[in-house]
Amino acid sequence: MAAGIALSAAAQDSQKPKDSRKYTPDSLLAPWCIDINILGGMLNQGLTTGNTLNNYPSVISGASNIGNVKFSNGSSFGGQLQLGYFFGNSRNWGVGAGFMYLSQHGDATLDNYHVEFESTDQNHHVYRQLITGSNIKESMNISNMSIPLVAKFKKRFSQHWGFTADAGLLINIQEKYNYSTNASFDYEAIYQSSDGSNFTYDAQPVPTSANDEYWTKSFHANDYATYFAAQRAKGYNVGLGITPNSTTGSASYNASVGFLVSPMMSYYISDNVALNFGLNYIYQPYKKSVANDYQLTNKVGDYNSIMNSVSAVKSSTYGINVGARIFFGKLKDRDHDGVPDKYDQCPDVFGLAKFQGCPDRDGDGIPDKEDACPDEPGLPQFHGCPDRDGDGIPDKEDACPDVPGLAQFHGCPDRDGDGIPDKDDACPDVKGLAQFHGCPDTDGDGIPDNEDNCPTEAGPASNHGCPIPPPPPAPEKIDLSSPVLFDVNKTVIKKSSYEFLDKVADKLKENSSAIVYIDGYTDNTGSKAYNRKLSVKRANVVKRFLAKKGVDAKQMKVRGYGMKDPAASNKTRAGRAENRRVQLKED
Repeated sequence: MAAGIALSAAAQDSQKPKDSRKYTPDSLLAPWCIDINILGGMLNQGLTTGNTLNNYPSVISGASNIGNVKFSNGSSFGGQLQLGYFFGNSRNWGVGAGFMYLSQHGDATLDNYHVEFESTDQNHHVYRQLITGSNIKESMNISNMSIPLVAKFKKRFSQHWGFTADAGLLINIQEKYNYSTNASFDYEAIYQSSDGSNFTYDAQPVPTSANDEYWTKSFHANDYATYFAAQRAKGYNVGLGITPNSTTGSASYNASVGFLVSPMMSYYISDNVALNFGLNYIYQPYKKSVANDYQLTNKVGDYNSIMNSVSAVKSSTYGINVGARIFFGKLKDRDHDGVPDKYDQCPDVFGLAKFQGCPDRDGDGIPDKEDACPDEPGLPQFHGCPDRDGDGIPDKEDACPDVPGLAQFHGCPDRDGDGIPDKDDACPDVKGLAQFHGCPDTDGDGIPDNEDNCPTEAGPASNHGCPIPPPPPAPEKIDLSSPVLFDVNKTVIKKSSYEFLDKVADKLKENSSAIVYIDGYTDNTGSKAYNRKLSVKRANVVKRFLAKKGVDAKQMKVRGYGMKDPAASNKTRAGRAENRRVQLKED
């Protein structure tokens, strides 16, 4: 059935459109799944026996033993059906719930069972009852039902291979043991009476009373078979090798919580079907209350399963897991365009089904992922880009998209045909030179006509391409070497200096940019302070003279040096006369 479902889902998946991915990742698989698993392996059970010895009346503990219960030859086979859901963007993790049924088998054995206790026969006589059983075995068919609540993990590695694992709780709802047994028992008795009519119970571990009557196998070693048969025929509770009246029965345990772990490899037949195979481990603890009146056997022919003396079971199943996983449900569609991500070539952008989920924003019939100009309607030959000027060069490669041009100039024109496209040509309507950005140089002075103020006359760049006129004659230097002399302690210019000062005035007026320093001096007659003031007065007298002749005051600067820098020796009269002077100097 599982194989049929898997093949059917695989056939449906093969009819769906495929994308260019090598395999569909977990994030794009359907979120829901059904897991159908077959489980098989070994069963091991640890059995804890309750203290049932005291359930026999006046039991002689030193002489009694309820024996040791062991489990062996365990096996388990069954199946599991789960509904799972994988969540999140990656869809690696999920949860699952379902139903699991295991049919388990094994043997429970009981060794060294022997009890001695007080009993009463059909004649109401008190006596010691001895019951012995050796190598009691129950062959069990165990019915195990549980509900798995698990966390699920899956990781797809390639087109066909992946890993998956389940781990979680098992809510055990049934653990029922159906058994058949090979049990047989020896029922023996010891009577104690001093007169043959009044009987008492011998409670000693080793009976020693001289009044004891032994109805035991060892006491009647020679004819025990005949003896026991005779006593049993009289209705006494004795017999050797007695089997139960019923050799089958059942025992059940309470519901509990266990866990399972199941790591598996996955082989993907398709995106909808995967085959799983791996290991499983199941742990299931069970408990029950042992009844206060439990006795394995009491009377000839009675039998109560040894499993009813077991108060706790720790069941471990480990083996292999083989199954199929079928994915179903609505596939993820992140952009909500109606095309599942699994088949959507543009899963994060709302698109059109005819373009496998990709958009066409400009509506030119070319999907955006193949459209070099997705926001402008264009032509297929230009991968969706327009050519507004119709020059055969798409706009995105056309440096002049609104003017028809030439391919060698990336779509730009060259009106003057000088080999320089108009967009780079400073003179697009006149043939020119590349070094001048398309402009000519008519006068050949290295300055293009558009920057040349004199395009037909060669000139330097410093004069904007115009010839440089000859420089104006340099202004004539003023001869200021003649001193203006003064008498002793006087500030009156001598008439002999008038002609000289007139010439200085004329030159200064001709050259308005010229500056002269008027420096006054004295001889050494008088104090330094006085001579200093006197030298300044003499300089100012000369300044006023020149100002009256029309010289701008800004062209004259007055300085007084007193007795400093004599022109001649002050030791002679002639030398002192030379030192009483005003000296003019040009700046």
